[in-house]
Amino acid sequence: MKKYGLQAFGLSLFGLSLLALSGCGAVNNVINSVIPEVDNLVKLNGTTVDATVGSGRAVISGNVSKSAEFGDTELPQVSQLRTMRLRQSLDTAIQVTMPSGTSLPASFSLSNIALRIRLSDSDTRATEASATFSGPVTYTRDGTTSTYRTTTPVEVANITFSNTTFSTARDIITTAPSPNTASGRLSFDTDDTQLPNGTVLRFTFVNGKAKVEL
Repeated sequence: MKKYGLQAFGLSLFGLSLLALSGCGAVNNVINSVIPEVDNLVKLNGTTVDATVGSGRAVISGNVSKSAEFGDTELPQVSQLRTMRLRQSLDTAIQVTMPSGTSLPASFSLSNIALRIRLSDSDTRATEASATFSGPVTYTRDGTTSTYRTTTPVEVANITFSNTTFSTARDIITTAPSPNTASGRLSFDTDDTQLPNGTVLRFTFVNGKAKVEL
C-alpha cells in the first residue's frame, strides 16, 4: 500500500505556502499538476461486461452493470482536497454475439457511451457519479472472426466526485469497513439496422485512473 506524503510528489515548504493560497485557480492548477494519479483504484481493469442490445426504435440502447471489490487504500495527502476524477477506458476490441439467424455486420457504430460509477461499503455509505463519451466510434470486424476493433480510444473521463460526494467517496476508499464495492453501469446508443435486438457486446475495462484535486 502506498502512502503519499507532501514530499513524495514535490510539495515542499513552498508548496505548503501555495496550499495556504489555494482557491486561486492558477495556484490550484500548479498543485493539482503534481498530485499523482492512482492506477486502477476501483479495480475494474481487466473485468468484462456483456451488454445486450435492446430494441424498439431507430436509435436503440444497451446497458449492463458490473461490480468489483477493492480494499481500503491511501489517497495522496494534501489538505483541502475536494474533488476526485475517475477515468476509465474500454479495450479497443469488442466481442460480438449475434442473435440466431442473423449475420455479423462489417462494422457498426456506438455513441453516447456513458459510465456511471457507484462506490459503496458495508457501512451503508454510498455515492455515485457519471460521464459520457459522445462519439460516435466505429468498430470494424477483424477478418472473419466475431471480434471488432476501433482505432479510436474510448475513454470515459471526468467521472467527478466533488464536495459532499467527494467526502463520501474519500471515506469509503480510505476508512473501514472493507472491502468496498465499485459498481460500473455502462450504456450506449447504436443503430438497430447494424445491431438487432438481442445482440451481445462484450466490453473489457482497461486503464482506469483516479486523480484527487483541490
